[in-house]
Amino acid sequence: MRKLPKDRMTARRRVECALHGELPDRVPIFDLIQHVPLIEYVTGEKLTPQNGLDLLCRTIGECLDITRGIAPPAEEKVIRHPDGFVYKQEWWTTWLIERPFSDVAGLLDYIPRNIEELHNRQRGEMFTFAGKSNVWGASSKSPREQYLELQEKVGENTVIFPNESPVGLDTAHVRAGLDLFSYAYAENPQLVSDWLEALNWAEIQRVHETADPALSPVALVFADIASTEALMFSPAFLRKEFFPRLAKLVNAWHEHGIKVIYHSDGNLWRVLEDFRQAGISGLNPLEPLSKMYAGDIHRAFPDWVLMGGIDASQLLPFAAPKEVRAAVRRTLCDAGRTGRLWIGSTTEIHPAAKLENVLAMWDEIEISGYFNN
Repeated sequence: MRKLPKDRMTARRRVECALHGELPDRVPIFDLIQHVPLIEYVTGEKLTPQNGLDLLCRTIGECLDITRGIAPPAEEKVIRHPDGFVYKQEWWTTWLIERPFSDVAGLLDYIPRNIEELHNRQRGEMFTFAGKSNVWGASSKSPREQYLELQEKVGENTVIFPNESPVGLDTAHVRAGLDLFSYAYAENPQLVSDWLEALNWAEIQRVHETADPALSPVALVFADIASTEALMFSPAFLRKEFFPRLAKLVNAWHEHGIKVIYHSDGNLWRVLEDFRQAGISGLNPLEPLSKMYAGDIHRAFPDWVLMGGIDASQLLPFAAPKEVRAAVRRTLCDAGRTGRLWIGSTTEIHPAAKLENVLAMWDEIEISGYFNN
């Protein structure tokens, strides 16, 4: 596992160099770890629900320069919210299994109630597909206190993203269901637009309440808007209802001196210029199977920081380690020469990934990812 030589940069310095267009000593390693055998391999301990967070944090601190979304595996359970939404949680996954409406009329009746709820938000509240939460948590600790506790568990040699920041579009279409969302927009576009505006406004308030560049120099703003082959929405819809709100959210983070990496799965080529105009500083996850190969994106947008790039859907689960090493070398060569790359899997190190392939990926980065400076 990774050991920091005394003459090498800290992870924070390495990440900041790449973020600001400088050349670090080595391409930073980014990932999200959701892999029990890997955690047990690194720590030498059996993972349980009781020690899961500690072991996960130790693994992150040993192996990664930067990470996001730190959460231990959770025991399976069904969560029923008072607003009628029901979720199933299992290990690292939460998905929506029941809504309080089943047709367009029910959704259009729900939207005004949610808009009112958003406008009456309390300090620190955020709203995602999984509903309302508060970043202060049940203990009423501030985001800074929570962050520093987590940073202490991880250790000083890994940078942690702050809470990920939703634009609002995927919050709406996941909670509604994509079909009902589309039908509702066709029937009452102004009401749905008002809903998207309220979701975006609420998140901007949260940014101003919690942003702290001393903790992390970068934020991850997200909304999944594409599939493997194409956009989920027309460019015209996105330019009317999405990109102006993305720009407002990006500007909110910029007001606090924090740069923005944008996350969406899928093929984004038709609107990449719109992302540039919205002011993002980089892109994630760069799925090669979605025609988003990091080398191609780097050639088209050389000023962006690219985060991810190593396929997690086919390569890490099914390939041989030598194929993983070859993909790492190619990605480093094509996208990492200027340092604007944080390399890692295209989604997360998930349970289906082969342990030997994950270790091969990191080992090859250590072998091939250093610059001659």
